Amino acid sequence: MRRRDFMAGSAATAAVGVAGWPVCAEINAGSPVPKRIAVVHPSQSRDQVTSSGRRAFPAYIQELDRLGYIEGKNLVVEWYSVLGRHDRTEEIARAVVASRPDLIVPLTGALTRALKPLTTTIPILAVTGDPVAGGILTSLARPGGNITGVSTDAGLEVYSKRLQYLVETARRLANVRFLVTTTSRWLWETKAGDALRDAAGRAGISIDAALVSTPVDQAAYEQVFEAMQKDRVDGLIFTDAGDHLTYRQLIADFAARYRLPAIYPYREFVEAGGLLSYGIDLVELFHRLAVMTNELLRGAKPGDIPYYQMTKFDLVLNRATARSLGLDFPPILLATANDVIE
Repeated sequence: MRRRDFMAGSAATAAVGVAGWPVCAEINAGSPVPKRIAVVHPSQSRDQVTSSGRRAFPAYIQELDRLGYIEGKNLVVEWYSVLGRHDRTEEIARAVVASRPDLIVPLTGALTRALKPLTTTIPILAVTGDPVAGGILTSLARPGGNITGVSTDAGLEVYSKRLQYLVETARRLANVRFLVTTTSRWLWETKAGDALRDAAGRAGISIDAALVSTPVDQAAYEQVFEAMQKDRVDGLIFTDAGDHLTYRQLIADFAARYRLPAIYPYREFVEAGGLLSYGIDLVELFHRLAVMTNELLRGAKPGDIPYYQMTKFDLVLNRATARSLGLDFPPILLATANDVIE
């Protein structure tokens, strides 16, 4: 085994925190050349996404193994990360394409948009929100070109549903913020923002966006939470931005410190101490991603594979966090929740 080290290879890739991963160096004569997948993350190293308690990305590798692609044998997974420096997204995208992998797997819409104009031949299997609203594709059923993927978008109703669940839990909300990053702020400026503003208006609640600045790090989150305290914010809704997921423990800790009820897109936030979440199961998403990876590595054309939309959404509650905030989940939520963490 040896390490494919992108950090030392060039100043450009080192500057954006591009990291490699061990690959098999010894391949017997006549053995097939391993397939190479370039995974591109917005904010984390591979060590972080495979650390204790993380289920999603390990589920992808395990499913690929089940499908016959074994790392170090017939599969190489190269890891790239912007590490929260979104001003370097285009730089890292160029590095990924220059490496000429068999498949590129960008884990956000912003990364996919950066990669799209750089190659029309390398298959791209993306994880994004709505790829049509995000300007990546014109059709989910017939992607065309070299891009397909899995959408985390649950439709516009998910935003009003999250606000509804937050209101039912916190009851007396007046001033809510929709936390966005530089790569997800477009949600506030499009129909998703309209859906939230309409729902807030019906509930008699003021709502606005709160921007986490770049670089996305602990200081950026601390700054936005301090600003919200000054504005007397009393409730939070989070986008499904990868940066939020990376800093989920920090976010949950800040929400507890400032005593802010918050609803999140994934159960991982609730497991970190967040109040409640409503959204897709990331393990299920990465299982689907592995199935599509298998199709593409076997020669299927991305443009012929419909962009997959997740259809199952889970409500997860944390009763310990509710008690610490002086809240009780209403019986209707407890009865309908997919999981309740005590």
